[in-house]
Amino acid sequence: MEVKDPKRAQALAAAACSKKECCAKEIRTKLEKWGVGNREAETILDWLFQNNFLNHSRFANAFANDKFRFGKWGKHKIAQALRQREVPEEAIREALSGQADEAYDATCLYLLNKKRKSLQNPDDPGSYARLVRFALSRGFDHETIHRCLRQLADS
Repeated sequence: MEVKDPKRAQALAAAACSKKECCAKEIRTKLEKWGVGNREAETILDWLFQNNFLNHSRFANAFANDKFRFGKWGKHKIAQALRQREVPEEAIREALSGQADEAYDATCLYLLNKKRKSLQNPDDPGSYARLVRFALSRGFDHETIHRCLRQLADS
């Protein structure tokens, strides 16, 4: 779809931001796809930020909550995904500080327990390393992983 008129592109971008939380990078990509020039795109992005259609903190919080609750991602993976979307570090820190430690540990424990049950020989010494690698790939930190593995071993 080619949108040459900047006002029409601005209206379409505002509509897209009204439907779901977007980051500036997503909107910039849409504007490029619509054939809007760089100067007009920056003007549109500024307008979207000024009129609160775009907000880094709001996007980061929504993204972090969704990925944690539904995707069961850890803080490291969420932070990396937000950095790829060019969200400022301050907004990332704010979004990740909102995650409750109890829920974070419970999620890690749930994932490790589920993975442990899927292993052919869960008592094998190599299973510990597999569980650590699995949790790291989900974005959890070493301290949380080891704490949860100790809980798993105690139960």
